[in-house]
Amino acid sequence: MIYAVSKLFTAFFLPPGLFITLLILCAFLIKKRRWLPAGAALLLYLLSIHPVADRLLAPFEAPYKTLSLPAHADAVVTLGGGNLEGAPIPLMDEAFKRHIYGLSIAKKMDIPVIVSGSGKHGYSEFLSLLESMKRLAPLLCDEITVSESFTDHFAVIGETKSGDTYENARFTAKIIGKEDPAVIVITSAYHMKRALALFRLAGIKRLYPAAVNFYIEPSNQTIAAKNFLPSVWALLNSYRAMHEFFGMIKVKARETLQG
Repeated sequence: MIYAVSKLFTAFFLPPGLFITLLILCAFLIKKRRWLPAGAALLLYLLSIHPVADRLLAPFEAPYKTLSLPAHADAVVTLGGGNLEGAPIPLMDEAFKRHIYGLSIAKKMDIPVIVSGSGKHGYSEFLSLLESMKRLAPLLCDEITVSESFTDHFAVIGETKSGDTYENARFTAKIIGKEDPAVIVITSAYHMKRALALFRLAGIKRLYPAAVNFYIEPSNQTIAAKNFLPSVWALLNSYRAMHEFFGMIKVKARETLQG
């Protein structure tokens, strides 16, 4: 009983459920145009439940659940996912998984890993990765070679100028400096489709996706009462899906401009 009450309180008295509740109250209290708050409440509710949110996100995540890597590649590229200067572990959750996964693949294949992303105020993903590794795994840091130029063996190379995914791709291509390189791209699963499209626009065609940060849980797809309660995690999945949808429109526009 206490568990059920706690779940209902979290669902309807914390955001986004709180806003849904307030919009419903507004629809009952106002006399004119009640359909506006009622429609807004319905839209927010639908975007905040997993059966809807996860279906919006599924087309972006599903193609990358199976990992298929080549026997050899020229480089691994890990895309920035956010950092916070001054924090004990500066890399944020998504960024940490991306870069650690990239290090492990590059180390195993004995190829360089390019850590891409300028970060806020010049505090790059490259610097925050090195700082995080020093604090978390000092022994592993002894095995990491930092290089300022492209190499044929395992080393960490910082790409510290890019501010978005297209610049990640462009500046990475310049660092590699080879014709038709084979590149393993590591980013969050929902972001992978757009990342690959932008790398192709930058001239890198042989791409192998290695996705992390999957957010769709199979249990959330079942017809269970809890899955129809509004959740900030479901709303985040809706946000991710909508962000990538509009991002792909920008990619298509860029492809058209490039001819």
